[in-house]
Amino acid sequence: MKGSLAKIALGITDDEVRLGSHLIHFWHTDAEFERGVRFLELGIADESEYCVLFGHNEANERVLEILRTRGYGLGRILQERRLVILRRESSASETLAGIDAAFSDAVAKGATAIRYLGNLGMGQAQLPGRGADEIVDLENGATALALRYPCVIVCMYDVNTVSGRLVLDGGFGTHPLAVCRGALRNNPYYATDNKSIAA
Repeated sequence: MKGSLAKIALGITDDEVRLGSHLIHFWHTDAEFERGVRFLELGIADESEYCVLFGHNEANERVLEILRTRGYGLGRILQERRLVILRRESSASETLAGIDAAFSDAVAKGATAIRYLGNLGMGQAQLPGRGADEIVDLENGATALALRYPCVIVCMYDVNTVSGRLVLDGGFGTHPLAVCRGALRNNPYYATDNKSIAA
């Protein structure tokens, strides 16, 4: 998958993004959150694409409610597993294994592209495992995982609730691309020497 030239519309901005990409979208307003959901909406609207939603319960429910209000009947999409929901309850290694399984299943079913939307915010439940360290491990693993599948991984960070350390190490430090000022850009703060637990 590495070096794929195939692209899909991002939806958050007017950009197209290469399959195999992992990017960050910081949000702090309702409009910015809804722009993030637009990325997933484009995949749900395209029968050839599959989607994975990951996050704490409150964020996942908020995404699903936005999709419902936009007229999507999610029952069939969930039953067909064109949309898979993963909850933030496991260690980084277990979560990556779950994402890997969902991606593999989508490819086996003929997905032309997989859209993964992850939400990081505090929610009511604590961060799993080792907290912030677990998130950084997860993000490093996601960068490596993205290169193995026809996917785009978008991570939405709620800057109202996440710590400065997570913004720096989990957000800027592990995402090669970032949505910034209305456009998709290379992230100059991406730490290319991060060790991935999925490598």
